[in-house]
Amino acid sequence: MSETTSLPTDIINHRDLLRSAKTKYQARDYHGAIADYMLAIANHPKDALAICCRGAAYYKLGDGYNAMNDYNRSIALDPTAASTYYRRGSLYYSIADYQNAIGDYNHAIKLQPDFAFAYSNRGYAYRELYGEQEALIDWRFAAKLFKEQGNLVQYQHMTDLIDLITGIDSSASGML
Repeated sequence: MSETTSLPTDIINHRDLLRSAKTKYQARDYHGAIADYMLAIANHPKDALAICCRGAAYYKLGDGYNAMNDYNRSIALDPTAASTYYRRGSLYYSIADYQNAIGDYNHAIKLQPDFAFAYSNRGYAYRELYGEQEALIDWRFAAKLFKEQGNLVQYQHMTDLIDLITGIDSSASGML
């Protein structure tokens, strides 16, 4: 008879809850996702990723207050998670707090220098505060990263935006 290794039930349940929450989130069942994340967090209150993901579901429901609380709590538990700074920056941007948005995008980029979406979104915040010329620097770099990472949809979006502003076909000109 061979002995099998099994995971403790709480780990399996936690993983199952996170998987279920993610599936519900992807299906746009944000209330269901929040319920699953709450159960997961109740059993593992220091799971920074689960807290951040619950914050993202709150954000999708337009509940900026709870989203911000979750992002702040997640950052306190794991200050090295670039995606949490990115998400909080997006929340700041949505309430027109562009300075804090830029600060969080900067932090995300410092933690993950190839974070194309952080450059892209920081460009939008720069545009709001300083104009399109400042934004173009980040948008060009975001386009370069998207292309290198094989995200051709976002690459095209960035190049279209750059072309609209500059009037130059950036992909054909060899700029990107």
